[in-house]
Amino acid sequence: MRRPQLLAAAGLALALAATSACSDSDGGDSGSNGNFASGGTFTFAVAGDPGTLNPLNNTATTANWLFRFLYQPLVVRKEDGSIGPGLATKWDFDGTKAVFTLDANATCSDGSKITPSVIAKNFTWVKDPKNTSTVIGATLPNRDFTFAADDAAGTFTLTLAGPFSNLLPSLSFMHQACGAGADNPAGLTTSSSGSGPFVLTTATPNSEYVMTKRPGFPGGDAAGVPDQVVMKIVDSESTAANLLLSGAINAAVVNGQDRARLTGAGASEKTYVSGGVVISFNHQQGRITADKAVRVALTQALDRGAVAKVVTQGLLPEAGTSVSAAQPQICDDSAAASSIPAFDATGAESTLTADGWSKGGDGVMTKGGKQLAFNLGYSTATPGAAAAAELMADAFGKIGAKATITPFAQADYTQRVFTTGDYDVMLQQFSNPFPSTLIGLLAGPFPPDGTNAGHVQNKTYTDAVTAARTATTQEAACQSWTAASRSLFEEADMIPIASWPTNWVVKNAVMDTLGGRPIAESVRLLQPK
Repeated sequence: MRRPQLLAAAGLALALAATSACSDSDGGDSGSNGNFASGGTFTFAVAGDPGTLNPLNNTATTANWLFRFLYQPLVVRKEDGSIGPGLATKWDFDGTKAVFTLDANATCSDGSKITPSVIAKNFTWVKDPKNTSTVIGATLPNRDFTFAADDAAGTFTLTLAGPFSNLLPSLSFMHQACGAGADNPAGLTTSSSGSGPFVLTTATPNSEYVMTKRPGFPGGDAAGVPDQVVMKIVDSESTAANLLLSGAINAAVVNGQDRARLTGAGASEKTYVSGGVVISFNHQQGRITADKAVRVALTQALDRGAVAKVVTQGLLPEAGTSVSAAQPQICDDSAAASSIPAFDATGAESTLTADGWSKGGDGVMTKGGKQLAFNLGYSTATPGAAAAAELMADAFGKIGAKATITPFAQADYTQRVFTTGDYDVMLQQFSNPFPSTLIGLLAGPFPPDGTNAGHVQNKTYTDAVTAARTATTQEAACQSWTAASRSLFEEADMIPIASWPTNWVVKNAVMDTLGGRPIAESVRLLQPK
């Protein structure tokens, strides 16, 4: 088992004493009065199924929330943006080479020791091209790395082919499998094999995932720590709100109008900027959005502030300025927002006309006998997305662009965005914590060799990313990341719509989060009021 310092792996240096397990909300429930429950089950609701349970091949938001209860990374990112210990107690990084000293007391859920050789198995699996791991591009920039495990010294060394300034914060999102899971991560379909405080015991896709507390886990016997944690799939915020009020669940993300009745009933809430909402365009040959003029015109057609208000259900109503808006930001790239094509419906029509499009008798633009018609997709797991898509389709229609709204279940959405590329225009909610996590999606190889399913090819972006990754100072890196964002906006490759709120509402329990992501070790149950 691990020493109490393990709690830093959740991202905050929280003490395990009962007095420190209070909520970070602005009121509501509090365990500081010692009103903790004994044992019991903590249940939280999520809007969509997490998909594959392989922690090395799933970077989706819901999956990340689940994995934080089951696994740990080498290092973590703390509330102030600094790096803290995870499975590694100390590390040394010079820009290309990182040496991690592992916690000698770290164990897997099956009782086996976590050695450098175990960590090496994770990197071996990720590096193998046939596994098409989503870690490549999202956490690690590419497969051009080598590694070495020294079990005697207790060190794991990772060496990149070139500098990557965001390596340590990025690795905080690479959950390490151990035990049998490290030997075969793809075999993790109904169970877990990690070093986290809980173990997955039941997996029912599109229904619920049940986790049981690991016996003897440091701090696991503290007052209020639940015996079980259940992640329940609830695709309606109103349904989640009703379950909170009835006591059937303890926590859920509720961004909409149900918040008032929940806080009125004594629940606590806290809003975090955990990412951003963007529109992405498929550049694949034959897609109508491979035409830059079409992408620019569709962007010009949108009042992004109006869409932001709808998709965030009023929580963050200002138009987005960044494709990596999660707080704390590594780099403030808001200066690049001036390059986003401005809202101008008349100008949008002019952009299309100059590109050879003309309106037919039905009001739809045509060019070479082909209508300006496309699918507008969104994930049903994103509250507010359906109404936002309606607003966007209406705006597109006014400039002669015919959008067919297409909702996707979360698992299907994830496949289309990262693997199949079967979409035209997608309204996307990303909880990407840093700009580097988008590299694979926007500049990496196409599937099956990578996750650039939209076939984006923007040399200016690629060059700026290279400069950012190899920069020797944070200031220089941020200048390059801003330049990278500007190039995306100028080419209308990916356009920010809004910052994304994660508004956790908690009742009869307390739970801390980092950037909207649950901290597993902070969960405490309270006596029902």
